[in-house]
Amino acid sequence: MLILPIFLFSLPTDATPSQPTTVAAQDPAAAAQPVEPKWTGAVSLGASIFDGDTDTRTANATADAEYRREKDRTTVGFYWNYQEDKNATPSITQRRTGLKAKYDYFFSKRTYGLIQASAENDKAADVKLRTTIGVGAGHQFLEDEAWIGSGTWKVSAEAGVAQFDEDFDVAKDNDYITARAAYKAEWAPSAKWGFFQACEIFPSLEDSSDLFITLDTRGKVALTEKMFGQLQWKWTYDNTPAGNLSRTNDLYALTIGWSF
Repeated sequence: MLILPIFLFSLPTDATPSQPTTVAAQDPAAAAQPVEPKWTGAVSLGASIFDGDTDTRTANATADAEYRREKDRTTVGFYWNYQEDKNATPSITQRRTGLKAKYDYFFSKRTYGLIQASAENDKAADVKLRTTIGVGAGHQFLEDEAWIGSGTWKVSAEAGVAQFDEDFDVAKDNDYITARAAYKAEWAPSAKWGFFQACEIFPSLEDSSDLFITLDTRGKVALTEKMFGQLQWKWTYDNTPAGNLSRTNDLYALTIGWSF
């Protein structure tokens, strides 16, 4: 499947420039003091209940945070999806949770080395635990900068190697050394709208049939200074899924969020 970058977002919260920002104060002494680095990010939640001919419950949550300094950057992320159909057996049809963390150290203004790790489970895909841990390098092409048209952009790309491990509930477990390629793009055309897309590709270096891809695409609209509405599409592709399960899975979520 061909994946085209749909350069997407995260509504701007605090600026994250490559150099520490300074306080634009009326007092010249205050203007010389750098702003203390702090965590910025967003949390979003969504839920639905259907009663009558069907009796189903769904819930979704995402959280992302970044701590940016002149020489390094730490990012963490979380997502959770739950689906229950009380007329089905078993009643829990999906329970999916994911965690990720990455540390970047900048060797220059744009280029950095990285360490990354992730862990997730996916009941519908028979995945008890899928983990990755790896190292690599990346380049920050744009960081809160103007590019095509209006608004500001953040665009980065990364490459490296990782240990990929899948533990299944029923199927045979699988682990291998893999390459890792990734990109992330954020576009804020205005203070009201924002778009974001992140993609990771894990092709095995041991068996060409093992390939895993994850794509996270979001669009946000500001409702208040801190509150926003978000539409998310999370797509995953596993070329060697457990049993006869589908290679692709799609998650669509409409949530309300808060930035910090």
